[in-house]
Amino acid sequence: MNKKGLFITLEGGEATGKTTQIKKIRNWLKENKLPHLITREPGGTNTAEKIRKIILSKNKPISIETEVFLIMAARIEHINSKIIPALKKGKIVICDRFVDSTAVYQGFYNSFGINEIYKLHKSYLNNFLPKLTFFFDADLNITKSRIRKRKNRNKYDMTNDIFNKKIKRGYYKVIKSKRRFKIINASLSEKEVFKSLIKEIKKII
Repeated sequence: MNKKGLFITLEGGEATGKTTQIKKIRNWLKENKLPHLITREPGGTNTAEKIRKIILSKNKPISIETEVFLIMAARIEHINSKIIPALKKGKIVICDRFVDSTAVYQGFYNSFGINEIYKLHKSYLNNFLPKLTFFFDADLNITKSRIRKRKNRNKYDMTNDIFNKKIKRGYYKVIKSKRRFKIINASLSEKEVFKSLIKEIKKII
């Protein structure tokens, strides 16, 4: 086990199965008595969770500039008060979304600029990045079916095929320049996806 802690993030479009797999990873970490922290973005702290509600609200649209800086504020709070302290204690930190989501959703889809997002991250967060990032790539017909079954939908769940295709395209633009990414075929069964994740995690702990 890496005594300095380990930071791993999960990325992907809507309904690609990240949340389900994070629960499975949490159980695996518990069973193997590995100290860990499971968290998410936007969110992870009381303040950041309040910001999350504003960002994901279907009823209160805000400008892309406001959205980006709210996300940045939430991330600064999250990293400084939760993630870094956990890593210093030697924990494995698993985070559902991180800066790459911002680069894709706000930077690429909403045209703020992928590079602009990473520049902000470098300036305000000293380019704090995960050791490993999983990208969940699922067939859009599968994700569409999953979204239909959701009871509580946020503004991204209400979007169409054009949105989902562009989000996937955005991720592949980001992946090209980031060696820390591992692409996961999220169209496979939950069991097969989990097996792929644990295989990669075992390589670095």
